[in-house]
Amino acid sequence: MKLEKILDKDLEIFNIVLSASDEIKNKWEYVIYEANETICEYGEVCKYFYVVVSGFVNIYHTSEKGKTYSQSVYEKGSYIGELEIFTDKPFICGVEAMTTTEIIRLKKDVFLKWVKGNNDILYYLMKTLASSTYKLSEKASYDTLYCLKFRVCEYLIECMENENYYKNYKIFLNKKYLSEKFVVTTRSINRTLKELFDREIIEIDGDYIKIKNFKKLIEEKEKARYL
Repeated sequence: MKLEKILDKDLEIFNIVLSASDEIKNKWEYVIYEANETICEYGEVCKYFYVVVSGFVNIYHTSEKGKTYSQSVYEKGSYIGELEIFTDKPFICGVEAMTTTEIIRLKKDVFLKWVKGNNDILYYLMKTLASSTYKLSEKASYDTLYCLKFRVCEYLIECMENENYYKNYKIFLNKKYLSEKFVVTTRSINRTLKELFDREIIEIDGDYIKIKNFKKLIEEKEKARYL
């Protein structure tokens, strides 16, 4: 499949991919993963550099006791495998498709050759890795300093502001995912959601959540900031 036909040229990383030499460009492989299919397993050797073309991907950890922590959700334009390739270590996280997901991937040796000979991709990786580290640091401080209610409200606001997230509310606004995202029990999530439901801020349809009053949700978040 020709890359020009499947890549969104509005995204910087895809323009960098398309501007590479034919020697590199012709080595990309196109793969489709179905929902819940494993893309990379924790502890396995990383053989490829991956870029998400479409769909959503869950980056997660699972403890020895079976508790899952969702570290991040990747979408179109996100890349996977750079940490493991540069450090020559196995995957630190599991990677699973949340929806039908299109991926392009480049073998490790070809990726390293590309990076060594192309300042555009090197600069892009440095810039986006710095941004990712900043966000993870911010998340770590939020998880430590703020109560669950504040973090849940903030996440619901983020989902409302992200059209793709809210359109896929059965993925991003379900109790199981919230439990994994915030590393708490479903009971704790239910307690927080019930409080928001009682105040007519959200609606609950089985395991799924819909926002009913966005303005009140923002107000509730600010109240929870000081709890």
